[in-house]
Amino acid sequence: MTEHSVVSGGRPLLVKGHAGLDLGPEERFEGRLRTPGTDDVVVTADVDGAHIHRAAPEGPVTIESDAAVRVLLLWGRRPADPSRRHSSAGPDTPRKVRALLSGY
Repeated sequence: MTEHSVVSGGRPLLVKGHAGLDLGPEERFEGRLRTPGTDDVVVTADVDGAHIHRAAPEGPVTIESDAAVRVLLLWGRRPADPSRRHSSAGPDTPRKVRALLSGY
């Protein structure tokens, strides 16, 4: 489901989420969704658009969760039990990731 969400559904849905970010001309945003034991899902945005791809789990994570919650987040949803996801990135970065993924 993650691969389908990233490759088939994710790219077109980022257009709507990108419009809501209101990034400045020099501003760039990157967020990483991590599920232990798998590649990260990386979302990036700048004034020219937004992108989503899979990458090795390196660097700081924005939101860490189990696989099912990560798919929910990719679909612009949140889990009923918020303890199934966590972040040490502060409130702004996860908020921007959720806004970017809110295309549904």
